Amino acid sequence: MTLAIEEIMLKHPPLIHMKSNGKDERAPTQEPNTQERSHLILILSQVRALASSKGLWDDEMQRDLPKKWEKHGDMIVFPQNSFTHNNWRYIGRELWRVVAESLNIARLGRKRFIGNDDERTPHVDLLYGANGWVEHVDDRGIRFVYDASKRVFNNKKVPEMQRISEWDCHGETVVDMYAGLGYYSLRFLICCGAKQVVSIDWSDDMCEALRRTAEANNVHDRMLVTPCLVADRVFLGLVPSCRAHWLTACKALKQEGGMLHIHEVLDVSSRQIPRKMGTAKPLPKLQSVEEEGSAKENKPSLAKSSSNPLGKANGTTEKEKAPFKRKLSRSQSIVEEMESRVFPAPKVLKDFEEGAWKSLAQPYKDFALDCATHCTRFLNNIHFSDTMYCVTIVNLTKYGSTSPKSDHVVLDLLCGLEDVPIERMVAKYLTLNHAQ
Repeated sequence: MTLAIEEIMLKHPPLIHMKSNGKDERAPTQEPNTQERSHLILILSQVRALASSKGLWDDEMQRDLPKKWEKHGDMIVFPQNSFTHNNWRYIGRELWRVVAESLNIARLGRKRFIGNDDERTPHVDLLYGANGWVEHVDDRGIRFVYDASKRVFNNKKVPEMQRISEWDCHGETVVDMYAGLGYYSLRFLICCGAKQVVSIDWSDDMCEALRRTAEANNVHDRMLVTPCLVADRVFLGLVPSCRAHWLTACKALKQEGGMLHIHEVLDVSSRQIPRKMGTAKPLPKLQSVEEEGSAKENKPSLAKSSSNPLGKANGTTEKEKAPFKRKLSRSQSIVEEMESRVFPAPKVLKDFEEGAWKSLAQPYKDFALDCATHCTRFLNNIHFSDTMYCVTIVNLTKYGSTSPKSDHVVLDLLCGLEDVPIERMVAKYLTLNHAQ
């Protein structure tokens, strides 16, 4: 029987739909390995017997059997161009039970397409099984729990996850904006020793996945899936741009400041006018921090609430914070006072300025200075204290071109009060984790 099935497969191989550019529509395109081939033979044998028993078998049906598939835990997801013959529909749900038993798997899904976004939003029809919740274990043994019918694990995040693992974040509170499945949140907690991570995502599905992942890794007591107002470090990992949330990130930092790590897909095709760093000029007219935030920001926002989730963890209360923070008014006098101030110009950390900064092309420098300038304004408008906040460019990491005219970069900014020595800030936030 097996030989007969193999002969049929050679005569009628599984159909592969081709795009107009001649490439296989499915990924990966390599031939199945021995185990996959044996599974494919078994599937063909079982479904052929089932269809024949109902008088529905047609040799053309084997041509759209899946040649490759993705496995997420105990769930297999087939390509969108599999099981498309009309006769499969007449067999009904029994077909998927037979296929699942042939593969010794609990659940089956089939793609419709994957959304063109950084989080790789899939559109998967659940064919067999109660739900799409699966578990993925990475190279550090970290368990990621997610619904494969709504999200899939994004391997493009791995290089940055590895970079984060080298940092020493003991005792720090970290805000991970756009947390997704918790790629970076779990590294901060498990590899970097962060005291607490606040994982922010606007999707209810992602928040549920984050909560389940925290439970699976036994870090639910240190991982808060909710916005907060106090952080030592804020990580903005959304690409192509998280510009709309720079203000939110600045609001998340503690009053004494901290680190911002900002991802951006940078357009390097156009040359901008170089910025001069010698003088500080007044910035454009401001409305107020609240007005600017409401006009430019999208959710999630770090909204004030009567119960601050980090208040207890940091040993402070709203009453204790009140003397240190002046609440902004919308009155014209306050706005005029804000407009009249001259903010400190962005700085470049000496070691970075004397090294890699010199070799950066102008578009990279312009982006870094523009980002630092905006964050300087945001911080000074948020806190509005007698001592100015200044922002120092610490590093700019390139992760390669996403297109001929764009480059994925990560900008590291050190934010703090002017009267705090930069050496103290560097010692606090830029220490490497030598235990890794």
